[in-house]
Amino acid sequence: MSTRSQPSSRLHPRAFSSRLLPALAALFLSLAPFGGVSQARADTILIFAAASLREALDEVAAVWTGAPLSVSYAGSSALARQIEAGAPADLFLSANMAWIAHLAERGITDPERTTALLANRLVLAGPADAVHPVEDLAAALAALPGDARIATGFLEAVPAGIYARQALEASDLLEDLMPRIVQTENVRIALALAARGEVARAIVYRTDALAEPGVAIEVLIPKTLHDPIRYPAALMTASTHPEAAAFLAFLTSPQAMAIFRSHGFEVPE
Repeated sequence: MSTRSQPSSRLHPRAFSSRLLPALAALFLSLAPFGGVSQARADTILIFAAASLREALDEVAAVWTGAPLSVSYAGSSALARQIEAGAPADLFLSANMAWIAHLAERGITDPERTTALLANRLVLAGPADAVHPVEDLAAALAALPGDARIATGFLEAVPAGIYARQALEASDLLEDLMPRIVQTENVRIALALAARGEVARAIVYRTDALAEPGVAIEVLIPKTLHDPIRYPAALMTASTHPEAAAFLAFLTSPQAMAIFRSHGFEVPE
C-alpha cells in the first residue's frame, strides 16, 4: 500500500531567507527613529539624591534648561553603596558629609568638585491631629504612652537616624527608648509611618514634616544636640557628562536656592 508523503514543516534555507529578510528589514526601518535611545541616555545627567530632597529638587529640575535630568531618590547610605558598587551617576546629593567622604576616600568623588549645598533641622513630628508644639524633646517623649513607638532612619547608617541617635544620646534618652525605636531605610518611610499613625512619633527633617500634610511638628530639636545637618553635592570623578558641572553650579544659583528655601532648607553657615 503506497503512502503519500506529508509536506515538510521546515522551510528550505532559501525560502526562509526570502521570507525573513524583508521582515527584518522592515523591523530595522521601524526602529530607525529610535536608534538614538542609547545616545539619549548618554545625554542625560544622572543624579543620585537623598530622599528628603525629592520635592525641592524636582522643582529645581523643572526650571533647569540644560541637558535632561534623571534623578534616583533613596537613603544616602543606600545610594552611596550603589555608587561604590559601580552604579552610574554624575552627581550625588547626600544628606550628610560622611557618605561623600566615604566615596572620596575611594576616589569616586572629587573634594575639589564638592560643595556644601544646604542645611536642615531635625524635628520630632507626629500625626497632625495628635501633637501640640512644645520646646523640650525629653518632655514631649516622656508624655507618650509607655508602648508608643518612634520611627527614624537606621541609627548607624541613614543620616537622619544618625542625627536622631546623637540627639537622643545627648538627652540621655537613647537607652530607655531603644526598644521602641522603629528604624527605617530612609527618612521618608519613617515620615509615612507617622502620617498613617503606625507610630506615635517620628524623628525626621523639618523639610520632610513640612512636605507631609498628615503630620505636624511637635519639637524643633536644638542644633546643639547633634552634628550640623549638611547636604553636600559632589561630582563623580568618572563623570564625563559635559553639563554635569554646570548643573552642580546651577544648584547654588539664586533661582535654585530660592526654591530650596521655600521648602524649608537653609543655607549652610
